Amino acid sequence: MNLTSSISNQRLAKALEIQAIGVIYLDMTGRLVDANDAFLAATQYSRAELESGELSWQRLTPAEWVAASEHALAELRTYGETTPYEKEYIRRDGSRWWALFAAKMLDDDIAFEFTIDITDRKLAEQALERSEQRLRSLINTIPQLVWRAAHTNNWVWASDQWTVHTGLSTKQSKGKGWMAAVHPQDHARVRAGWQNSSSAQPAEFECRIRSAETGAYRWFQACATPVHSATGELLEWVGTLTDIDDQVCAREALTQSRDQLEARVAQRTAELQAALDKLSIEARERKQAEEKLVQSEKLKAIGQLTGGIAHDFNNLLAGISASLEVMQQRMESGQTENLQRYSNMALTSVNRAAALTHRLLAFSRQQSLAPKSISPQQVVSELEDLIRRTVGPNIRVNCHFAARGSVVCDPQQLENAILNLAINARDAMPDGGALTIETRQFTLDQPHADELSLKAGEYICIAVTDTGVGMDGSVVARAFDPFYTTKNIGDGTGLGLSMVYGFTQQSGGSTLLQSEPGLGTTVSMFFPCDNHRPRETRKQTHHELPKANGESILVVDDEMLVRVLISEGLRELGYRVSEAEDSESACRVLEQEEPIDLLITDIGLPGASNGRALAETFRAQRPDLKVLFITGFAADPQLEQAASMRGTALMTKPFPMSELGGRVRSLISEID
Repeated sequence: MNLTSSISNQRLAKALEIQAIGVIYLDMTGRLVDANDAFLAATQYSRAELESGELSWQRLTPAEWVAASEHALAELRTYGETTPYEKEYIRRDGSRWWALFAAKMLDDDIAFEFTIDITDRKLAEQALERSEQRLRSLINTIPQLVWRAAHTNNWVWASDQWTVHTGLSTKQSKGKGWMAAVHPQDHARVRAGWQNSSSAQPAEFECRIRSAETGAYRWFQACATPVHSATGELLEWVGTLTDIDDQVCAREALTQSRDQLEARVAQRTAELQAALDKLSIEARERKQAEEKLVQSEKLKAIGQLTGGIAHDFNNLLAGISASLEVMQQRMESGQTENLQRYSNMALTSVNRAAALTHRLLAFSRQQSLAPKSISPQQVVSELEDLIRRTVGPNIRVNCHFAARGSVVCDPQQLENAILNLAINARDAMPDGGALTIETRQFTLDQPHADELSLKAGEYICIAVTDTGVGMDGSVVARAFDPFYTTKNIGDGTGLGLSMVYGFTQQSGGSTLLQSEPGLGTTVSMFFPCDNHRPRETRKQTHHELPKANGESILVVDDEMLVRVLISEGLRELGYRVSEAEDSESACRVLEQEEPIDLLITDIGLPGASNGRALAETFRAQRPDLKVLFITGFAADPQLEQAASMRGTALMTKPFPMSELGGRVRSLISEID
């Protein structure tokens, strides 16, 4: 070895002491024959482990990098050197680090390799990639269409929203390719927007962009913000496209004349009509089918109503007619004994007819109620014997009372509702069974109250349960519909459950129906709890009505038969009674200035004034006049409010004459 070679080796050895670059020598089997301290420090191996021959590139290389390393080693054998490339190494503790390496063959089949630690750069690149991924995810969540353009205004990237809206990929949109989605009439507008912009200010312009889904154009507001380097050099543009189609249409509508606006609407309507032609045909066909179905359901409901009510009323009229005919025959022949029996039969039919009309009003929730604080337990207890006789001996009746509170409702309607449910239960158990009536108290939270369309709070439930045949889902869904019944035509009107539903709704409550085929049915009526103690109910005793003291009463009713019967009944009690068939004849009585203690008037009178207006006319001249309204229609809220005034009362036809006499005596005796 000459002096020059010795000096060169010394310089090389000195250079290998650098700590920033790792240097290794390896043979063609991959074993490391030497390495500098920088490489050993990076791999965490000692020089003793190196000199023992334990280290090889295979040991330092992760499994996924073996194929690439073998390719580099083959390249080294073939060409004497490798192309620099990046890879990962495994440290002694199992962790990894990135390195850039390049190798060259020496003369003695030993390869010389440089390795530069690039872990920090790789981690920074990975962090940057994650950051860019998050940024892309954020961009893809905003409604605007986002894009980037070079400093030359040529696009280099577009967001997923742009691709979804226009159907153009980032590759297709690069350069000026994105202009393919712009309305041809707006190309000049876009070019002018870029030409008028500067590198110091954002570029803004409006254009129409075509939708790939509909093929229609919508107006967008473009805003491009310049991005500069640290030295102020323009690097690129970052832009957004915001849908402003609605705003542009509104702006154009304000600036256009009426004719232009109508033309725009006609054009828009034509475009929409073209798109909806197919759907409109289907909609028309569906509508026609629905109309036919509705008409069919109406005819079916009318048939059920006609059959049921005609059947019931024919039976009632037959009872009334037969009773009156027998009474007339007996009176003509001078036989007056047992007349009360036949009059009682006629009155029973009348009361049943009144109950049927009450059902009609109940299902429409227009009946006039007389609510009071009552105990459901007491009502059910008093009905228990009647229910047992109604359902017959084959059905066991069980009553359980778990609620001791009170509710506010009409006790007579509550009794009717319970009896209706008991009769339905009887019909559902033709071979016998068990009928259970129970009261329970519930505290409904808001979710459970919402299911029943109620307010959250305390409720008392009256549940009627049978062990009958039950109902399937389709019957349960229509059970509360008016006129709907599973009975044969003529066997029922389909108003029973409707009446129950309407009554509970009017009372501030709700009704729940639960049933399954073969498992029976439960109807639950929910009423709000009354915080006041219910008044004790006393059994009514019949007393002879007190005779009149010659008071004067004016009866106004356009129905002659009703007017005559009321007048005759009051005269029998000793009242002086005048009659009028309408408001005009009643006013003539008023003009005579005769004393009148009580005005009894029908609500629906012929002529210009009805019963309420007539009462107001009378009271304008005689403020202390007592008024009794009678009506065969449903009582509306205004009428009920008027009837609640002092010296005023309301009765719904038909009514017993005894009840009329008591109400008249009570009104006349009332102290103002």
